[in-house]
Amino acid sequence: MEYCSTRWSLCGKRKENLKIGKMPYLNKRSSTRCGPTGRGGVLIPLEPLKEGHRIDPQERFFLEAAEKGDKHTMIRCLQGPNPVNVNCTNMLGRSAIQIAVDNENTEIVELLLKQEGVKIGDAVLYAIREGVYKIVEMLIDHPSVTRGMLGSDWSKTKHGNEESSDYSPDISPVILAAHCNQFEILQLLLLRGATIERPHELSCSCKKCQEQVHEDSLRHSLLRIHTYKALASPAWISLTSLDPILSAFKLSWDLAKKGLKENEFKDLYFDLAMQCKRFACDLLDQCRSSEEVIAVLNKETSSDEEDEPSSSGEKLTLARLKLALKYEQKQFVAHPHCQQLLTSIWYEGLPGWRKRNGFTKLLMCIGLILLLPFMAVYYWIFPRSKIGQILRSPFMKFLYHSASFGAFLSLLVCASTDISSKPGRERLRSPPPSVLEWLIVFWVTGFIWAECKQLWEEGLKAYVRQWWNWLDFIMLSLYLATFSLRIVAYIQVESGKYGPDNMQRKNWPVNDPTLISEGLFAVANVFSFARIIFLFQANQHLGPLQISLGCMLIDIAKFLFIFFLVLTSFACGLNQLYWYYNPSNNPGNRAFSTLGASYGTLFWSLFSLTQLKDIKIEDGPKFTELMGEILFMAYHAMAIIVLINMLIAMMSNSYQEIENHADMEWKFARSKLWMGYFDEGSTLPPPFNLIISPKSVYYFLRIIKQLICRCVTHNKHRKPRRKSVEGTIKDVMRRLVSRYIHQTKKQLRQDGVNEDDLLEIKQDISSLRYELREDRKREAARASGHIDSLKRDIIHSLRGSSPNSSPLRSSSIDKGQQLQQYHVPQTQQQQTHAQQQQQQSQQQQSSSLSLLTQQDLESLKRGIVSSIKNEMREVIAEAIQQSTANLNNNTPPLVLPSINSELYHTHLYTQL
Repeated sequence: MEYCSTRWSLCGKRKENLKIGKMPYLNKRSSTRCGPTGRGGVLIPLEPLKEGHRIDPQERFFLEAAEKGDKHTMIRCLQGPNPVNVNCTNMLGRSAIQIAVDNENTEIVELLLKQEGVKIGDAVLYAIREGVYKIVEMLIDHPSVTRGMLGSDWSKTKHGNEESSDYSPDISPVILAAHCNQFEILQLLLLRGATIERPHELSCSCKKCQEQVHEDSLRHSLLRIHTYKALASPAWISLTSLDPILSAFKLSWDLAKKGLKENEFKDLYFDLAMQCKRFACDLLDQCRSSEEVIAVLNKETSSDEEDEPSSSGEKLTLARLKLALKYEQKQFVAHPHCQQLLTSIWYEGLPGWRKRNGFTKLLMCIGLILLLPFMAVYYWIFPRSKIGQILRSPFMKFLYHSASFGAFLSLLVCASTDISSKPGRERLRSPPPSVLEWLIVFWVTGFIWAECKQLWEEGLKAYVRQWWNWLDFIMLSLYLATFSLRIVAYIQVESGKYGPDNMQRKNWPVNDPTLISEGLFAVANVFSFARIIFLFQANQHLGPLQISLGCMLIDIAKFLFIFFLVLTSFACGLNQLYWYYNPSNNPGNRAFSTLGASYGTLFWSLFSLTQLKDIKIEDGPKFTELMGEILFMAYHAMAIIVLINMLIAMMSNSYQEIENHADMEWKFARSKLWMGYFDEGSTLPPPFNLIISPKSVYYFLRIIKQLICRCVTHNKHRKPRRKSVEGTIKDVMRRLVSRYIHQTKKQLRQDGVNEDDLLEIKQDISSLRYELREDRKREAARASGHIDSLKRDIIHSLRGSSPNSSPLRSSSIDKGQQLQQYHVPQTQQQQTHAQQQQQQSQQQQSSSLSLLTQQDLESLKRGIVSSIKNEMREVIAEAIQQSTANLNNNTPPLVLPSINSELYHTHLYTQL
């Protein structure tokens, strides 16, 4: 089958397969496939990789050398007659510099950066991901990398065909460094001018945001996610914020709200918010002394605040802790360092209280409660005494306020019984207040005054954020409404226009103010006793149960919305079915005669208070009764089997979530309870707080004086002290951040060896192998040169002492004597010369030979023996030629003494 002319064109059989709905890639008669094919004829329609056989062999060799760390091969490829393109890529689209950076090979990166026209591309991102500071520094110092490319201008350098498979164009170097928490690299980029622009709000309608959303809404959302991920990283907050803890608080709160708005990325936003909360806890965990903890928790939000204490022992404000409570930083508040400081402040003035047993504590509390009236009088007269300081401690304030509320509940119990009632009081439409009711009025007035002071100190936003304040507000409002209606009833009766004062209750008007006031008073009593649950937060066993109860109430509120819809649907259906039958004619059909009656009947049926006879119709059609029974059964199946069990599951889930973090939830709730008693003021509980003390008059006059001084001098004398305090807190923050960075780096070093580390070791071994191979080649070349030089020296020495240099004379002595006289001296001379030559060679070449291997020595021996044999042959040939010349001239031939060549060679070999 032939290939098509274009990549995606279809040949004839392929088109037929498409028409009949078959796979277009297979040919039934042949194993060959149409279209672009890989090895073996397998079709690859998308071609995600480059075809390896289309890569130039020299480029492939160059990229393989970069992968293996072969620097010298890369140098030869770059400096040859036909240099390779330094920006060539492999099948995955990675260039040599990206491969070298990924392998953390600094030498190869330095070599490639020296090449002209090299494109860095995503190599900067790879270096940041690997965390190699030196490589990142070399890359960003390259002339092709500008200051803007490190930040927001990075995406402008990307084109459609150059988009990286690893990172989106929105991931700039500074954002990636923040994502990876590379502290050193991020600091380097910040010093080079890199910045991160904070995203606009989701509801922003500026031109830039509208263009981005119109162009690509998903890309716009991902850009926001990547940016917030960088802003929420501990590295970015540590290096760019003067107050990292405050920045973490605000950012976590902001991210949590964005997660509620952008439900598509809710989990991502919540994870980032939790990351900021953990970072704040980690910074607090670095505190090593109480002074550092106090400096952190006592830090004011704004530098314009004037009530920030110095380190000289003024009263703690715990402004940072209040801010943590505001932003729901439960992990931070429940941290051991924070709780230890709170506990020490809570029991201030009561040393040894925590070491006593429970029975002793109970007896001491009862004794202190009984002394409350005397203590209140003494504190009213001597507020600055030692006993007054003890009464101002948070624990004593909590104890006396709890005792005061307990006394108030006792009054309510007495007022609800017949203890103080007089005969015939139930007939009076405007009964005069009794002694118990007057005491209740005083207590309620004291509670109202305390709530007003709390609202003034905390502010409206902080006050309404606590749902217990809502409970107090409702309770006190009901009591005020009760008192007001009693006054209205008294006025009406005294005017004489609304009937007599004494009459039977069954004859009272429905809207009688006294009846309404009694109803509101009953509801207020319910809220009053329910407020006892608020005090459970101080106990570690009852506190988690109280928190679970609050979460369950929220679940019930959610459930009631769905239940009301189901209840309404069945109530309307049954009312429509039964309203035709008049209840006067059919007394058994009163249950669904009206819509209100239908609601009541269906609701009470959940508690088995409705009978089946209520849906019966006397002398009515059977079909109507059948439909009524079916609807009634369907309602019970839906309400009892489905909805009630769903409510149980929701409450069980809420309880389990609280139970999983019971300690943290309880400590957070207890801290909110404690913070209400840490501030100055509200020392005496109701109703003792209604008495104006001399201290209150003094404070009022001092406030007026401060206002006058502020208007005149603008409070200039406080600036030096605030500067000192700010400097101290800044030093503490710097130390905490430094410790956190060192701790983080230490944990990274202690982590186990991963696959990336093994690949780096493999790359280092590969580079070392090629370096050793190049060194071996150079050493072998030097050794070969030494061997050749040694050969030449030995041959030159042999030629200088050969028999050719001594003249051969003819003599008239006997042939045997001539041979004997010549043979022995000649052999000794040769041996002596060889020994001298060997000693001289050993002295001159000792250093060179010491570097030779055993194989090189064997080669040297063979070369020397071969050269000596050749020299001896040349000497013998010259002697024979001279003898032949003498014979031609009738000169007696000179017989060359026989030389034992084997013995000579053996001796020379032994010396070598």
